[in-house]
Amino acid sequence: MKSINLISSMVSTQWPELKDLWEAWGIQLLVTMSLACQITLAIFGSLRRYNNSIILRYVILTAYLLSSYIGTIALGKLTVIQIDHPDRPDYITELKGLLAPLLLMQLGNPDSITAYSVEDNRLSIRQILNLFLRLIFVMWILIRCWDSSSPVPFLYFPLSVAGIIRSALTVWALKSVYWERSSISIKDIFDEETVAKIFNKPERPSWTKEQMIILKAYYRFDCLKPHIVNWLYHPESLSKSQLIVDRDLAFITAEVELGFMYDVLYTKQPILYKRFGLICRFVSFSCLVSVVCRFAVIFKSAFLIDMYITYTYALLIGVTFLEGHQIVLQPFSPWAIVVMSRHRGNRPVLTRLLNFLAERYMKRRRWSNSVGQLNLLDPRLYDEWPWFIRTILKRLGKNLGKTAETCRRYRIHSSPKCPSYLKELLVENIEKFKEIRQQKPFTERGNWTLEAHKLSVDVEWTQEALKVLERNISTTFDKSIIIWHMATNICLRSESDDSPNRKGSELLSNYMMYLLALRPYTLSLTTTDITLEHAFSILKPFLRYRDSNEALGTLSSEEDVLEPSPDQMGTIITRDWHVLWDAQKLATILKGKNKKWQIISSIWVEMLCYAAYTCQVYHHAKLLRRGGELITHVWLLLMHDTDKYTHTPKTKPNKETEG
Repeated sequence: MKSINLISSMVSTQWPELKDLWEAWGIQLLVTMSLACQITLAIFGSLRRYNNSIILRYVILTAYLLSSYIGTIALGKLTVIQIDHPDRPDYITELKGLLAPLLLMQLGNPDSITAYSVEDNRLSIRQILNLFLRLIFVMWILIRCWDSSSPVPFLYFPLSVAGIIRSALTVWALKSVYWERSSISIKDIFDEETVAKIFNKPERPSWTKEQMIILKAYYRFDCLKPHIVNWLYHPESLSKSQLIVDRDLAFITAEVELGFMYDVLYTKQPILYKRFGLICRFVSFSCLVSVVCRFAVIFKSAFLIDMYITYTYALLIGVTFLEGHQIVLQPFSPWAIVVMSRHRGNRPVLTRLLNFLAERYMKRRRWSNSVGQLNLLDPRLYDEWPWFIRTILKRLGKNLGKTAETCRRYRIHSSPKCPSYLKELLVENIEKFKEIRQQKPFTERGNWTLEAHKLSVDVEWTQEALKVLERNISTTFDKSIIIWHMATNICLRSESDDSPNRKGSELLSNYMMYLLALRPYTLSLTTTDITLEHAFSILKPFLRYRDSNEALGTLSSEEDVLEPSPDQMGTIITRDWHVLWDAQKLATILKGKNKKWQIISSIWVEMLCYAAYTCQVYHHAKLLRRGGELITHVWLLLMHDTDKYTHTPKTKPNKETEG
């Protein structure tokens, strides 16, 4: 506080004009900044569901934090505004009083971003207390600025109503995310019969394909409630309530389901379409419009004369326009389509409107639709830093060096569009694993594929080959990913067919390496840094004088590749691990098989399924606000085929993940 007072004293001494300007317009400047943050959140808040830009992420975070801080500071300044005549405040004081309920409204955040992160939903009780305290401050400000002889204070009531509604809706949205009771009651159980009746309605034949996808996605989400870890679910509920989807629609239905999950976790959408939510929205907007109209009547002859009046009117119009903008967007949400579908009956106009809205929604981007790619044999990963950067990294320590390597991986990795053949490959293999695991937890990462092809008459296996395959499957998950990744690269060089299995294997191999290097928390591993550092230390001298093609050619040959001996480098985790030799041996076995790409692609899908299933729900929820990831879609598809009545989650949820 002393430093702030010192800075304020220095500024007032050096630049007295700035001090006068701050005293005259400081509160208005803070309110304007708060409104700018709200507009930023309203425009960019919904983009993060399909945009994984780091810049966008920090722009939203900055606006989200500043909106609350600036609003609180402005309220604090309003509580101590100087009033020369307390019995009869002047019109400038009355106009400043109007800013208090507007600040209360802006602290409620727009519809597109109720919470920045999952953790914010856990703070709903704190938000209730904050709302109560802010309301007390607003009431105190309005009492101080009240003049019964002036018409302006009579605008305080409708503005306060709008502000309370906006903030209360935000708290309601945060509070409704998680199910917090200790046990499930009868009313919590998914009503299969009621949902089945919806899909047996006489007007069902008139539903379009897009509308059917949205409705099934909503009720599948409502049945599973994937964001709640300990919610009981049985796959038979889908068949009883007619929510089974065809294989060709499984992935796109999962995309829409995750859209509903995103809305529940981070927006107000789920409560805005309830009856009380719609009433609150109507009352709030009506109050704002009435205030704007009444203000225009009161000061109709002073708009261009008095700057305070002009500013206040412009501010009221801005807030009202922002609220109206959100109302205009409301019918284009999938939640609106679900609500209107329940009550549409045989109304042709509503049917055409629903078809239009459903078709429009299905054309929108629902996630980034990208699959991250990182190749461990990319020479750019091993380029030497310029000498001055090496000097800085050496002086500043090892941790900064790790950060620099992570930044290098982010710079090098790519994110191509996720092709349709990859989605089909995933769904096809998940259906195959569904028959094997029989609604049990997904516990294997290659053994099911190996067992299936052991019994195949098209592929002959020797005992030595089976040992090599089993060893590289049963080793730790991070080592297994690296070895299979390198072996896949070697096999890719030896053959150039254009089959979906081959192309899918390449994409999944690079995607799993991307997860290992840049999203290690999704793989539930604790030794990732050690394993990757060891692999890099082996590959760096190997690739120093070779490009990627020459390196793969060397690994494809029969000659043994030299690498540092295990006793000269590595920790207890990596000391007995021969990276190049293991990859070369595995690739040699796979290259001689007729169905090698079918085997390799199935292994990668099984690994991805295992990673998706073991990844904590908290991390899947976090990835949704970062543009979405392929692993989260795989996780949702798996959860629909998992019996949570009989098989409880493998690990006990922590405070971040428990529902």
